[in-house]
Amino acid sequence: MEWDDLKHFLAVARSGSLTEAARALKASAATVGRHIDALEKRLGARLFEHRSTGYILTDLGHSVMVRAEEAEAAVLAVEREVAGVDRRLSGKVRVATTEDISAMVVVPALPEFRRQHQGIELEILGRIDLSNLTRRDADLALRTVRPERGDLLVRRIGAVDLGVYCSRGYADAHSLAGRTVDFGRVEIITWVEEMAMLRGGAWLAERAAESAVALRVNTTRLLFDACRAGLGLAVLPCFGADHDADLVCLMPPEEVLSVDAWVVMHRDLAQTARVRAVAEFLAGLGPRLGRARGQNRVIAEEEWH
Repeated sequence: MEWDDLKHFLAVARSGSLTEAARALKASAATVGRHIDALEKRLGARLFEHRSTGYILTDLGHSVMVRAEEAEAAVLAVEREVAGVDRRLSGKVRVATTEDISAMVVVPALPEFRRQHQGIELEILGRIDLSNLTRRDADLALRTVRPERGDLLVRRIGAVDLGVYCSRGYADAHSLAGRTVDFGRVEIITWVEEMAMLRGGAWLAERAAESAVALRVNTTRLLFDACRAGLGLAVLPCFGADHDADLVCLMPPEEVLSVDAWVVMHRDLAQTARVRAVAEFLAGLGPRLGRARGQNRVIAEEEWH
């Protein structure tokens, strides 16, 4: 049995789609389909039921998936062990973080990092879901949720300060500047239901239960754009909203929320020179995540554990 076939099988099993599996593997849907066909021919049995909703595992498929994940864990462990003794400050490092942190915090700091480490090629995944470091979806992650499972090293680097903002036009139209916010008189912009527990979502839902919802979104870019367009109030990270001339802070983080920020990497990669260099770079960004820069600078000196 070929590992390459199993790798493609796992991608389809996890996504339920040839197209999504192809995107994850950077291949074509036809190539993924050929690997699935080859694996089913070798086994002499069907692993998937092809339905209009996608590819659904058969009972045998579920059994094969358990064994395939065991094989995957062994292959990835070998890859991490080899990478863990790599002392070169060159090569590719993949970082996963949120769209707003990547665009507003990480990218602006990259020129200096590039001057110091020209041999390191960074890939940044601006995505809101948590990447799986064990499966090497990414080498490092910068998150506001601390992982509870996996053989991972984590480092608290600061806190993301969140405030309530609206556009200057909206503030003027509703006479909000300098006044306590009456959520019963305003519209809000918040997350779609399946993302309701993300940054500030629960806080806003509790305090703005009487507010009309102007818009629900699934990306931080849309959250910023909708707020800037004057649709209503939104909970936004201060690291971006404070520097936007079109936005007004109605409630500071002291009245809203601050969430810890963590850099995360797999323990096996801790001694890989290029990964460690990027990890230290990310840790140094802690002061840029919030308003209390002095306090965050102290936090950024915490150790990995």
